[in-house]
Amino acid sequence: MKVNYSEKGASRYVIGETPLFDQKNEMFKRPLWDPKMLNLGKKFYKDKIMPKNKPGYMLKDQAAVNASWYLDDLCHRHTEKGGGKNLYTWDWNGSFSYPRAPSGLKISDNDPISVTQGIKQVAALFGASMTGICKLDPRWVYASSYYITSEGGVEADNTVPDDYKYVVSIGVEMDYDSMMYSPAHPASMTTGLGYSKMAFVAGLVAQYIRGLGFKAIPCGNNTVCNIPIAIDAGLGEMARNGLLVTPELGPRLRLASVLTNLPLVPDRPIEFGVKNFCMICGKCARKCPSKAIAHGDPCPDSHNISNREGVNTWHINAEKCLAFWADNGTDCSNCIRVCPFNKPAGKLHDMVRWGINNMRRLDPLFLWGDDLMGYGKRKNAKYFWK
Repeated sequence: MKVNYSEKGASRYVIGETPLFDQKNEMFKRPLWDPKMLNLGKKFYKDKIMPKNKPGYMLKDQAAVNASWYLDDLCHRHTEKGGGKNLYTWDWNGSFSYPRAPSGLKISDNDPISVTQGIKQVAALFGASMTGICKLDPRWVYASSYYITSEGGVEADNTVPDDYKYVVSIGVEMDYDSMMYSPAHPASMTTGLGYSKMAFVAGLVAQYIRGLGFKAIPCGNNTVCNIPIAIDAGLGEMARNGLLVTPELGPRLRLASVLTNLPLVPDRPIEFGVKNFCMICGKCARKCPSKAIAHGDPCPDSHNISNREGVNTWHINAEKCLAFWADNGTDCSNCIRVCPFNKPAGKLHDMVRWGINNMRRLDPLFLWGDDLMGYGKRKNAKYFWK
């Protein structure tokens, strides 16, 4: 799909000064320390969830969700300065090396175009659905990181060295069919798998860069804010549902980043009609079971400390969102399921994407067609295991 290039990346959403965001204010972290959220934290993180005799909420569903998160869980728990462990470690000190290249070798960086192409090729081989490059904007680095431990939460130093000038932004696709079962467990499976794949791909890309003789920091949901980085790297635009929307996958992907001192060629930010379409659509807001998604125009006003100051966008009321997750017994992806940009590749869908970008007066017609075809309807979970 042909897109329009923008002079600004995530800066297009910023109004005036925006302070660094402290990760402990993220909604998944507040229930571990915020007195107002402690009861929700107990319900979400500690209370046992009994399986139900209901399709999509049975023990086999819970077991599959738990398995899908396994690799992410092994890597995302805090043990080290500024980062997770295993695939998310900032420095890899393993003894395995095959083929056994002599230490101290370094690829020439006088051809950044070729090196950048190689990074993208390797990322795709390792499992990235899309990859973009940008310079690291220090505004998108967390003021400090906050990690979940078995005892609760712990704050971590998040100081990224000054020589990390570039970021490899990685998108990992989530399964379209599984997402159609949201908010039941089958959709949670593809979410967890997306996070586990993030760790796998980002960790391997970081190790490839280290093998070239440069430094790399792989990041999942830690160290940096992945959405503005992905916007800067030309992967997509911000949408009403608070997520990145891409031309190829809509919001149906998970994001990781690899920070590096390897000189690379940045991609250009893009625009393809997301804001205009979101202005007339509003499906995610209407179908959100917690009413956490804003109607109307983008606005810089925040709901609570989980929203970033100085950003003109559709802010999500994450307090309402997480409360529904706790009541539901699993996460929710309705805002992804119902998004008209959430479509698999195909001639018809590609034509509509082209039309949204190039014939914006027809957006109401495209939205009508999406409703007429019944896209985004929830599937009955009893058919998932058939």
